[in-house]
Amino acid sequence: METHESVIPAVYPNGQAEIANGTALFSQDPEQAFIEAQRIVNVVAKRCTGPGYLAQIGSKTYPTVSWWTVIGATLGLFPQVIYARRLDRENEIAYESRVEIHRNGQIIASGEAMCSSKEERWATAEEYAIKSMSSTRATGKCFRLALSFIAILAGVEATPAEEIPVVENSRQKPNGVGATEKQLASLKNLLKDQRITEDERLRIQNLLLDGVGKERASTIMEYFYGKSIRKGSEWVRVEEGVLFSR
Repeated sequence: METHESVIPAVYPNGQAEIANGTALFSQDPEQAFIEAQRIVNVVAKRCTGPGYLAQIGSKTYPTVSWWTVIGATLGLFPQVIYARRLDRENEIAYESRVEIHRNGQIIASGEAMCSSKEERWATAEEYAIKSMSSTRATGKCFRLALSFIAILAGVEATPAEEIPVVENSRQKPNGVGATEKQLASLKNLLKDQRITEDERLRIQNLLLDGVGKERASTIMEYFYGKSIRKGSEWVRVEEGVLFSR
């Protein structure tokens, strides 16, 4: 996977607090800027949890692109795909994407990323999925470049989960007991649900390819469908999943 990135710094003319190009995200005063950033972190810690936002890879927690886009939206930052083009390579499906993050008509950051069928995880993926992941990676790269300090304040890694190579994301069997046939069937059916996002669909596909444990599969199903407990001879739902409100 190849990536390129750039960021445009904010400019303060003549030492004034007003910015020259509308790109500054926080106060010019360091202490006030920290308070503003911490306020965002506090909100994210409450609302952006679960496998749709965070990925546990090994002993580290990585934010997904969905986590980054929520952060960006709170700051008025919105990604725009400039291009997603297929590269002319023999016996390979490879796409390169360029994404820019805009705020008030200004480009805050840009990034380029690739996804290829030569990568172990994507060797059997459909072409549309490879194309989509190249744009997803480029989006995550932009946000990481501009806002990595937010991730650090939140106690997670700055690198987007989608960038972690399969060798680090462990192709080996998951710790503990593997997912049951019933759980695997439920996850495959979840892929067909029109309420999940494209990013969520890709992440579930990756988990199925990498191998998912029983506990992890249960967590994912509870996140999307809700949690139920057994009372006597009946199952009673005690928590609603995210799909309930979609």
